[in-house]
Amino acid sequence: MIFINQNNSSENENLVSKDADIVSEEIKTNFQAGSGKYREVRYKDGGFRQYDVETGELIGSSYASDQKYLPNLE
Repeated sequence: MIFINQNNSSENENLVSKDADIVSEEIKTNFQAGSGKYREVRYKDGGFRQYDVETGELIGSSYASDQKYLPNLE
């Protein structure tokens, strides 16, 4: 299952990949990000996306096209 922030469904279409492209999903802990637990999804092309487990919000990604969706941590 892939979690995305549903604020703008037309823009968020870029965040969803076909399940067949998923290599692995793992719950990890990082108390500096969101709720402290996140789901890391790895894809066949070597990329990854990280979603806050509590909110489903995208909090990390290796894809340049996702950078505009990430929270501003400044």
